[in-house]
Amino acid sequence: MLSYRKELDGIRALAVFAVILYHANFQMFGDTVFKGGYLGVDVFFVLSGYLITGIIRDKLQKESFSLLDFYWRRFKRIVPALLAVLLVTSAFAYFILQPDSIISYVKSLKSALYFGSNYYFLSENSYVSEASIRKPLLHTWSLAVEWQFYMVFPLLILFINKFLKKYTFGIMLILLIISMQYANIIVKVRPDDAFYLLPSRAWELFAGGLLTFFDRRNLDNIKDGTISSMLVKSMPIIGLFLVIHGMIFFDHSNPHPSFLTAVPVFGICLFILFTTKGDITNSIFSSKPVVFIGLISYSLYLWHQPVFVFFRLLKHDEINNLQLLMLISISLFLSVASYYLIENKFRVKNLGYKKISILAVIVLALVSFYIATINTKGFSGRFEGKQKEVNDLFSVLEFTKLKDEVNLGHGYFSKDPQELCNKRTVDTACKFGNQEWINIGDSFAGQLDPELHKILTEKGQGLISLTYEQCPFVSPDIWFGKVPECTTVNEERIKFLSGLNDKKKIIVTANYWQFENPKKRIPVNGVSNSKLPEDAVLDNDVAWKSYAENIKMLLNSGHEVYVIYPLPDPASDIRKQLFEQLSVNMSSYKKAYSQNKNAYADTIKFANKLDLFLPDDKRLHKVYTSDIFCENGQCLTINNDGAIFSRGGHLTNNGAKMILKKIF
Repeated sequence: MLSYRKELDGIRALAVFAVILYHANFQMFGDTVFKGGYLGVDVFFVLSGYLITGIIRDKLQKESFSLLDFYWRRFKRIVPALLAVLLVTSAFAYFILQPDSIISYVKSLKSALYFGSNYYFLSENSYVSEASIRKPLLHTWSLAVEWQFYMVFPLLILFINKFLKKYTFGIMLILLIISMQYANIIVKVRPDDAFYLLPSRAWELFAGGLLTFFDRRNLDNIKDGTISSMLVKSMPIIGLFLVIHGMIFFDHSNPHPSFLTAVPVFGICLFILFTTKGDITNSIFSSKPVVFIGLISYSLYLWHQPVFVFFRLLKHDEINNLQLLMLISISLFLSVASYYLIENKFRVKNLGYKKISILAVIVLALVSFYIATINTKGFSGRFEGKQKEVNDLFSVLEFTKLKDEVNLGHGYFSKDPQELCNKRTVDTACKFGNQEWINIGDSFAGQLDPELHKILTEKGQGLISLTYEQCPFVSPDIWFGKVPECTTVNEERIKFLSGLNDKKKIIVTANYWQFENPKKRIPVNGVSNSKLPEDAVLDNDVAWKSYAENIKMLLNSGHEVYVIYPLPDPASDIRKQLFEQLSVNMSSYKKAYSQNKNAYADTIKFANKLDLFLPDDKRLHKVYTSDIFCENGQCLTINNDGAIFSRGGHLTNNGAKMILKKIF
């Protein structure tokens, strides 16, 4: 039987503060501290697996386990506080968020209500979606994973207990190994799947569950001063070191979850298994202040993300350390109130009609808010005139606007017909008119498509769009981000271009900033036939050279090529700047510049690097963006016609027009 252990509540305090400091991007002496603070969630998973497995096994031994009672207890533990946070967060979202952001918010709200947040955030295109610091409910993905585990795990244990009882430990161990191996494989191919979904997270919960099979009762009987005693007392210290080391030194360059994640997971397992009364770790994590933070850790986890997000949205800047203390204090206040007024009140055996009615009314209110938000397009009626123009401008990025409603295409993972041109297979690419022009590249090429198509239509010419998000025109052996199908995209692009009989005018560009961090090929099927050796480490010139070689191939085939050079880094909250300008003058815009002081110098540096690899050829036309967007060593983000850049460094239609004027 599992008895209450104060130190486990104490370790929750460490986990929740690691997550908070990670989300705050906490810095000391110019360096980010707790870069791996996201591992706090992994600590929660292990603790949950330990406690839930212990509860189920204990009740099964006493023959008192009830599936409905288990689910009801989980409901009372998780749902009331969650609904309170969702209600308050939704109220703030209405007053603070712009229409497109509210729409995104209520979609995440809906998914949180049915514990499907992990699938919702996975479905978002992380390349262009708002940054995590702007998503009030992003943290609910972990609640979804736990809830999904709670739905399935008791059924599994009941089945094993009835038919394979003596193999319970072995079956759980096998499932742990399968889940861990799956995570280690999938993280290399589809890292977002690995991060958000239960199959690649279940091993952490199983790790905690397996600890319940070890009898800790003999630990207190080990004599002090013996080797056994010293070993036992060192285990939680070692475990704690592994956890904290990971929280401080892990970062996003580490595949997660993977075999590497097993190090801090093993550490928390050592702590759970070996910490005993009297040792230093137990004394620290059993102290009243630490335990209290652990007791309110669930509410603290729930509240901190919306508090931080809304502050950032209002302040439009990063959080400094003084503000961090203030925000933590606000989160603590809300958490204490939530713990005493909601969590404790709803843990009673029978909730009663009044409390159930309150929960039902909150759910109804949240569902109504979702429906109203969708039907009013994010309450867009709050804006008019140029404010509405600004809002609409940032609602949809340029590269997602071009569509062909007659000749439908499809993507690489689904044959469902699609009108949009930005993520089609090469053989179903959008083709218009006489197809004299081709636009090829990632979303930084795709953002030219709508205006380019308009110009060509007016001239009686046509376009083939070979653009695909996050897939620049490089060798199929090279991969940059989270879209493994890029390898197939470039194979098919090269095959298509090699088969052309007519000479074309081809526009080529890319998000050149990612050329500095290339990776080795990871194809869709996960099996590489790359020409690069398995241990290949790609230097920063590989992508540039490959890109240039593909351009040379086009030139050698007799095509006329227009290369759009690297764009300046806007490094600004341009929507904020526009709204600030309109609050002073509703009739016009004034110039604004990138907040990156090195934007011009960096643009020139990248342009010079590209020049190193491109040949001199009369059919090669180089379009230097620094000549278009920069003046007197500064680079424009807004001109008198409005915003030049939108989100993610992408151009608006205004910015695309400025570039295409250099070509036509």
